[in-house]
Amino acid sequence: MPGRVVLPDSILRALEREAERRESTPEAVIVGMLLRLVEPGERPGALLDAARTSLEHARELAGEGRLGDAFRRVWASVLMALDALSLLRGGERPGGLAEYWRLVSEAMGELGAAADAWYAGLAAYIAWKEGIGDERHLEAMAGRAGRLVEELEARLGRG
Repeated sequence: MPGRVVLPDSILRALEREAERRESTPEAVIVGMLLRLVEPGERPGALLDAARTSLEHARELAGEGRLGDAFRRVWASVLMALDALSLLRGGERPGGLAEYWRLVSEAMGELGAAADAWYAGLAAYIAWKEGIGDERHLEAMAGRAGRLVEELEARLGRG
């Protein structure tokens, strides 16, 4: 199993600034940057691994009382799962909220968890940006995001 990567504080601060600019997480920014190193056929699985890891991190952060950071990880998880969905359907990763919206609209008939995860992700985004929400809401949103990850993993034959 790969070890942890240690980066200098100046790089970590730059990464955090970029994540804020993109309204994402540092982890999701790194995944997006490094995804090109993954073989094309393995990219959906790598994105789903990252989405699942982000959900696990969200639960850890909630346990530490860092709900805003936890909601932010749920939001990023949903986007990474939807990125995987787009790649599985033969497309590119969506380039903005309108493209994610379109993807979810198209997938609603074939993938039961797509809309639920999308709405949960949007709610998580609002909770993060507005500083609202509680652990009950977080767990519900993470659960919906997790179901999308599970359905997509099943499509890959992983679940």
